[in-house]
Amino acid sequence: MKNKTSMLSAAILVSACAVPRIDPLSVPLSYTSDPKNKAVVGTLSCTAISQVQASDARNDKTLGVRTHESKPLKADVTTPSDVAAWVQNGVQTLLTQNGFSVSGSGPKLLISVDSLHTTESVWHRSSYGARISLTGRLESTSGQVCWSESVEGTGGNYGYSGNVQNYQETLNEALDAADLKLAQLPGFKDALCKCGN
Repeated sequence: MKNKTSMLSAAILVSACAVPRIDPLSVPLSYTSDPKNKAVVGTLSCTAISQVQASDARNDKTLGVRTHESKPLKADVTTPSDVAAWVQNGVQTLLTQNGFSVSGSGPKLLISVDSLHTTESVWHRSSYGARISLTGRLESTSGQVCWSESVEGTGGNYGYSGNVQNYQETLNEALDAADLKLAQLPGFKDALCKCGN
């Protein structure tokens, strides 16, 4: 009997800790480089990129959704930030961490943000997820597209509900994962050497 009472008390306590409502959330994007990503791309024959330019091609500008694990509650997540600028900063930072030179010479790297979506599963704490899809194109100085490919990256986190820092870390992890995939593609590295004027 004592065991059943303890279990009932624990269940009531856990229920009391659950978040009773979910509000919409606005998350400013803030890219922070991860030192783990330094020098992980591998051997480079050609490293020059004249510039990185990102554009936001998403139809749905909502960042994601917050949902409750056991109740029919949900709310949108948005951002006041320029998604293209955040992606451009992240791609350029990761490339320079790995020995690429972003200066006046070489082809232009154009990045299209095709999709970006976050999830937050809320209880007392939350599990966070993010998925980003990018298309990268290398373009010569004359405007010829030398290479194009799409990549995806994901990120995950766990912590306090509605925490902006948890969102930012999750989003940056997803962006870094996509950037690394792009930079490690043999076609990308090969096109850097062949994408002339």
